[in-house]
Amino acid sequence: MLEILGVDHWGEEAYLALIDGNPLTADELAGVTTIERDLLGAVLQRLEDRGLISRVPGQPVRYAALPPETAIEVLLLSRERDIKRVRALAHHLGERHRSARSGRDAAELIEVISGPDAVARAGQQLLRRAQKTIRGIDRPPYARVIDGERVSSHVNVEHSVHRRFIHEHGTLRLPGQTRHLEASVAAGEEVRVLADVPMKMILADDDLGLIPLRATPRVLDSCILVHPSSLLDALSTLFETLWRQGQPFLPGRAGDGRQSTSPGAADIQGDEPLSEEERRIIALLALGLPDEAIARQLDIGHRTVQRRIQALMVRLSATSRFQAGVLAARRGWWDPDAVGA
Repeated sequence: MLEILGVDHWGEEAYLALIDGNPLTADELAGVTTIERDLLGAVLQRLEDRGLISRVPGQPVRYAALPPETAIEVLLLSRERDIKRVRALAHHLGERHRSARSGRDAAELIEVISGPDAVARAGQQLLRRAQKTIRGIDRPPYARVIDGERVSSHVNVEHSVHRRFIHEHGTLRLPGQTRHLEASVAAGEEVRVLADVPMKMILADDDLGLIPLRATPRVLDSCILVHPSSLLDALSTLFETLWRQGQPFLPGRAGDGRQSTSPGAADIQGDEPLSEEERRIIALLALGLPDEAIARQLDIGHRTVQRRIQALMVRLSATSRFQAGVLAARRGWWDPDAVGA
């Protein structure tokens, strides 16, 4: 464990032996560890240099462990300073690298990745390198990867990374996709839906973008990586434009069910709260899904969905779905402001 602080295996063994007992001579320490006697002098010297042990006055020379709370904290602070210096160096070298590349052929700013394994690695690396934001646009078809599951951004990135994804409306028509998006939202991802999106892509911070070149229902075998450039800036602008047009995906949370205080709401107050299934149906209706797609997402029959919707309309005393939407919003069953945000 102490290797991350520059203490090797022998040093850690010697230090732990001194932590667990009284001050020991080198010979005594050799007797309670697996360290060879002729190596022990160098091991003890390195521990002294790092401030982990000290010599006890008197003869023969004995060594004692210094309090770990203090000694290890000093090493941690030193390592943190080293990490900051290396990070600053990496930033400086990155600037030099970008400056050197800026005068080269623009084609070098676009990297073509070929082969399913290479594409999968590139996607995973992009997700893991993100420090602040992951932004993505997603649409069918979905290629199958080796383990049979699509890459999920909330599994592969740190929780501190802000994640925003736009999904094409057709995604919600596929079996199980509502559950998939719900899991993403539960993991902290913001999700919006658009009727049509032009492409698939993932952006990591403002440093790297990934665009699939060709995808079939079975395999994703090529993509391009876009490095900092005007093209990457354009992709970022495209995402933000589509994001503003998107409809928030808030299944099961379409409204809080509280009664509206708007004029005319009094005549529809006082009935039973919505069930979870009813709340999900309203949320999916608000996203524009037809009855058949709602049935697939909720794993219930098409006629069952129609009966549930008809029952909701009766509760609302609505004669059309449009009127039902207006009355449901007045009752607090869904929030049209959130959908249009």
